[in-house]
Amino acid sequence: MNFYETKMGHIFFEHQVPQLINALNTLAASVTKPAPAAALPVSVDPKFLRDLFFGDYEPEIYKVSPELQRFNQTVDQAHKSLILTLSEDSIKQLEEYETALSERNIAVTEQAYKAGVHAAVQMIMAGLSYPTVEEQTEAGHDC
Repeated sequence: MNFYETKMGHIFFEHQVPQLINALNTLAASVTKPAPAAALPVSVDPKFLRDLFFGDYEPEIYKVSPELQRFNQTVDQAHKSLILTLSEDSIKQLEEYETALSERNIAVTEQAYKAGVHAAVQMIMAGLSYPTVEEQTEAGHDC
């Protein structure tokens, strides 16, 4: 008599093997990597790291778009019109004001850039990390 023909063989193949398969499937599902929180772009500039290393990388924030060109023209025209109406002392005060404003804007832009990079790195790290047991429990997932 073969094992599968015995009462124990029947219990093993009909009940215990399916339970084993279910347990393995449950284990496999619990250890699989969660879906990433963000997908990286498909195309990356092949010169990105080289440009970054040699200081040739120019972030989008510093590139002049057509819209920004229009704003720059408007500002330049208004500046020229204003200069024509001012005395020499007033022009000097305006230049001091523009210098102070420019320095402040550079500092604000640098701060915004740093904050953006910081947020981007945190998003990448959050997408690459595995949730803790507490986070999974809070989200309503079984561990």
